[in-house]
Amino acid sequence: MNKGKRYIRIITIIYVAAIILTVFSFIGLGFSESQFRFVTSLAAVLLAESVVYGYCIFWLRTAGSVKRTSPVLLSGAFITGIYAAVVFVSAIVFDWLLELPPLWYAVEQLLILLIGGIALAVIGIYGWNAGTEEQQVKRSLQAFRQHQSELNEISELASSWKNPESEQLEKVLNKLRDQFKFSDPVSDSSLYATEDIMQQQISLLHDHVKLLLTAKEPHENWQAEINEMAESIKATLERRNRELTALK
Repeated sequence: MNKGKRYIRIITIIYVAAIILTVFSFIGLGFSESQFRFVTSLAAVLLAESVVYGYCIFWLRTAGSVKRTSPVLLSGAFITGIYAAVVFVSAIVFDWLLELPPLWYAVEQLLILLIGGIALAVIGIYGWNAGTEEQQVKRSLQAFRQHQSELNEISELASSWKNPESEQLEKVLNKLRDQFKFSDPVSDSSLYATEDIMQQQISLLHDHVKLLLTAKEPHENWQAEINEMAESIKATLERRNRELTALK
């Protein structure tokens, strides 16, 4: 964290120095004979420097929160660098060397700004969508692993049952675990309600097995109840898998 703040301070100092140098360079060198072109060039260059500075700060803050640099971040840096370079070259060529008519020159700089802004906006929207999809995948994976983890807990609990009929209970649970093992762990946002239902069903099964093990003798219909719960979970899982296949 301190390292990141130190880099931000260094970049800020460089940015301030660049701004001061740019202003004095334009004033001292008389960069343009046209006052309108002079103001346009100075504003365009200062804006380009500010955009580069802003993206550097954004990079430092974003890169610190991810393990590897994303292609979206690299693309944004590339576009920012191209935009700044085009602004500088345009100021030299069309203002200083060719002395383009002031209005045309202002329109040309405005077009550069618009194209650069649109390109960065497109990259930003793409990055936001990609990040949203990544979060959805992560959430669905966590939910599915939570289902599997709870089923494993139920199986471990069943294996500790000191009862001759424990094998029947373990058989039902192991069969259910295998159903999850061969299912796609990545779900879809439209299936979150189904995932929640399945989680409730598994939690209900968990509570029922706990209650079964605390009893001295299992009640008469315990196998039918366990089988019914397992079948309900299986049916929900199969519905989820069918809908997921249809979406892909």
